[in-house]
Amino acid sequence: MPDEKYAIPENPEYRARQIRKLRDSDPASATQAFNPLVASMLESVDYLYQNRAPLDENGKVPETYLPALGGHTAQAEPPENKNLLWIDTANGNVLKFYDPASSAWKPVGAVWS
Repeated sequence: MPDEKYAIPENPEYRARQIRKLRDSDPASATQAFNPLVASMLESVDYLYQNRAPLDENGKVPETYLPALGGHTAQAEPPENKNLLWIDTANGNVLKFYDPASSAWKPVGAVWS
């Protein structure tokens, strides 16, 4: 008779935070204690596996899967991440932003009050 395998749900859920800790007073029963615990852990692992971001040809997560985080960088060449403010060190430390309408880096306008 072949070994029985755990059935992983077709649409698994992440349930690791709901798995209760085994107690010394729990019966040492595969059916009542160990199998439900292992099944919940396997379901959570499968959920994470199915919902992971793919990797590109360089082995990195594509930028489209990352949150559009801002910030800034100071360098001579335009950054690849167009969500950053860029301090253009090759042109007098001018602060620039990427304008998707014109596909160009533009200087930030100054405001006085």
